[in-house]
Amino acid sequence: MTRIVSVNCPKKNHHPKQLPALTGIRFFAIFHIFLHHLWAVYTFHSGKNEETKGLFISLENAPEFVMTIMSNGWVSTNLFFMLSGFILAYLYWGENGKFKISKKQFWIQRFARIYPIHLFVLFLLVTLNIGAYVSQGSPVGLLMVSIVATAALIQAWIPPLIPVWSWPTWTISVMVFLYLIMPWLVAKLSKLSVRQQKILLSVIPIVSLIPAAFYGGLVLSGVQWSMTLQLFFSNFPVFWLPYFVAGMLLARVFPMHNQAVGRQSSSLFAWGDVATVILIAIACVPAIELHFMYVLRYGLLMPLYMLIIVDLARGRGLLAKLMTLPGTKSLGDLGFSIFIWQAFVLALAFLSLSIYPQIGPYQVSLAIVMVLTLATLSTHFLEKPLAKRIRARFAEKE
Repeated sequence: MTRIVSVNCPKKNHHPKQLPALTGIRFFAIFHIFLHHLWAVYTFHSGKNEETKGLFISLENAPEFVMTIMSNGWVSTNLFFMLSGFILAYLYWGENGKFKISKKQFWIQRFARIYPIHLFVLFLLVTLNIGAYVSQGSPVGLLMVSIVATAALIQAWIPPLIPVWSWPTWTISVMVFLYLIMPWLVAKLSKLSVRQQKILLSVIPIVSLIPAAFYGGLVLSGVQWSMTLQLFFSNFPVFWLPYFVAGMLLARVFPMHNQAVGRQSSSLFAWGDVATVILIAIACVPAIELHFMYVLRYGLLMPLYMLIIVDLARGRGLLAKLMTLPGTKSLGDLGFSIFIWQAFVLALAFLSLSIYPQIGPYQVSLAIVMVLTLATLSTHFLEKPLAKRIRARFAEKE
């Protein structure tokens, strides 16, 4: 995931306008994803054996619509890849069609925020879980390979490795791939005229449906569902390329028609608000069949995300006003760390239940407090300081 903060420019001579509403929306989307992971752990693990009896048990009494919204966390996941493409293009894609900084500096800036805190949390996870995995008879070779793949953030390319150590970081694994190819994407997309960019933007939702069509074909041919199959179709990096490219093209085409980027509008209504209401309504639909979910996820909902991002960038509508309320930027700044710490918090939930079974009714509240606390501390005392030192160490002399 990319860092969407106050959108400071990559070079001293460039000062893009701030896009505060995009920072604010990120927190709420990530928090929805975290709640989805709590739901997933409760649904697939709680009470399945004596060790997990009572895990996140307070969700047992949650209203049905709350559980439905938690189960549809994929609605919020999609936003990040398009949002990342939009912000990175806004920051680094120059008007002359070239990168504003060197590829090396771009990669250093991106990876300096990702790898240090990721490796630190992965070390904690391995220390915490390795004993349990070995005692359960997990193949040592698989554990070692998955550690290396997860550490390198390439696990999204190998579906069976995704859930072993840090399931939520598959998103960051995808983003690493997108970071690596973005300079090449800029070079290729810059060769297109404005008209061609608009045409490509309009057909991307159709191209993005290819994974859903492929999955539907497998289902019709009688292929049985498996977790590996679902992990492949949900997490494979190439499948998220259309969302990222769509975000890049939005940033390229949109400013040509609107000079008030980031400026707060007096409008109380925007089409992005309508798109948000539709997404929330879809998140309230229970038991969406997997194939139809892929059709929605990869294609049909993409225009809604476009509307939301454009109006948030403009500062138009009620949602933009809500996402720029005092404190939303600070919450948005925690988004990256919340993603990184999720697996650790979930692992602690299992461990705490084995030590003190009576903790079950309080685990949901404790998990929320813990992930926010860890994210706050690591953002300000680990992530940002380490990234600053790494960038300074490898900064190019001007």
